[in-house]
Amino acid sequence: MSPLWRDEVGAYVSPHHLCLVRMQRGVHPTLSAEHEQRFDGVTDESSSRALEALGTMLAQEPWRASRIRIVLADHWARYAIVPWVVSLSSNDERLAHGRQLLGSVYGDAVAGWEVRISEAPPGATRVVCAISGELIAAVRSVCLAHGCKLLSLQSQLVASYAAWRHALPASNAWFVSIEQGSMAAARLARQGWDRVHVVRIGADWTRELKRLQTFGRLASHAPEEGKVYVEAPHAWREIAVAAAGSAEAGGLQWLEDSAAELTTLQRLARTRRMAA
Repeated sequence: MSPLWRDEVGAYVSPHHLCLVRMQRGVHPTLSAEHEQRFDGVTDESSSRALEALGTMLAQEPWRASRIRIVLADHWARYAIVPWVVSLSSNDERLAHGRQLLGSVYGDAVAGWEVRISEAPPGATRVVCAISGELIAAVRSVCLAHGCKLLSLQSQLVASYAAWRHALPASNAWFVSIEQGSMAAARLARQGWDRVHVVRIGADWTRELKRLQTFGRLASHAPEEGKVYVEAPHAWREIAVAAAGSAEAGGLQWLEDSAAELTTLQRLARTRRMAA
């Protein structure tokens, strides 16, 4: 059977909850199974509880021995912007430069982490992302233990941006992905992302809404610029829109799900937004 027609599983793993979807592939992919599990009383960002729950699910049908795409919450990711440097002629050199930039921001905390750098045309900025090597090894171990083929492993901000890219302007805007406990924002510029922020958040979402509006003002050079495109849990969005009286109040644009056919990761993101 062609890989294009094989079912795929998507898994979102965070300190606070686990989401799984299984997509029946084909000309019109359809959702064939869905699971959401919350972890109450979480007080830290440990991944052990979430990975244990993932392993339990992957040991059962219909998740066992699947082809799987995994998205890790931004709690466990660190980012930096990598400017274009003409003298760096290879991907290895650009990756090493990215490691240096991460080290300058986060210090020795990311020294042993796995680092990936985005693709971009000459002259464009890139984004570098670091995730603990121990966490990645643990994810791979869970997949291997249950006969799953890991097709992709991405951080939330990267996966969310890819899913919404079609709905975003090319530049002069912010893209923000919110999850319980964290908020990640990337500023879109002509030559790629030129800023990236990840902050820890609490239950007071109104305070974080004000932060988003601040991001918009920082990015604005003209009235039509600096809009903030927000991917957030549906419950948060509905409350915020009701309070503001408009889906675009204050320069905030809450991204809406479309009725279009969804990829595995797009359907996973929808499940995550509904579950939070």
